[in-house]
Amino acid sequence: MQWNIFGGIVFLLIGGLAFWKPGLLWRLTEQWKSYAADEPSGLYIFSTKFGAVILMVLGAAILALPFLPD
Repeated sequence: MQWNIFGGIVFLLIGGLAFWKPGLLWRLTEQWKSYAADEPSGLYIFSTKFGAVILMVLGAAILALPFLPD
């Protein structure tokens, strides 16, 4: 049960970071791949936020699993 709670919290934190700071995530992971790009594209921001929402929903589901009846 402790691993479920820990994993759910980690997923929620990573998803929250990706949703509220997609530019930071881009700087850390993708900026070095481009010589001319100064900021992430609109498609990158949208897809990162979409994935972040899915990750946060998954984290919330993982947190809820130990409390569901058998």
